[in-house]
Amino acid sequence: MFGRVFGGATAYPRAKGIWRDDEKGGILIRDEPVVVHCYTTPDDIEAGSNLAELGRFCRKMGRDAHQGEIGLVIGNEYFAIHDFEE
Repeated sequence: MFGRVFGGATAYPRAKGIWRDDEKGGILIRDEPVVVHCYTTPDDIEAGSNLAELGRFCRKMGRDAHQGEIGLVIGNEYFAIHDFEE
């Protein structure tokens, strides 16, 4: 999807991470996230059809990987995606 829609992306090897699961009383969860980095143009990221496709991809990734959250950074703004329904 990133190559077709935005021209490419790079996935970094698994990292070591930890996050607080507030829905489970604040317990700390260790994980090994994969970071995907994609550069694109303002026009490409602002196009409605591209944003819709990115949203579908993130929701599918959240469902398939059984995630509590998918984090998306556009510019300097963080978007937390929790609802993975289509």
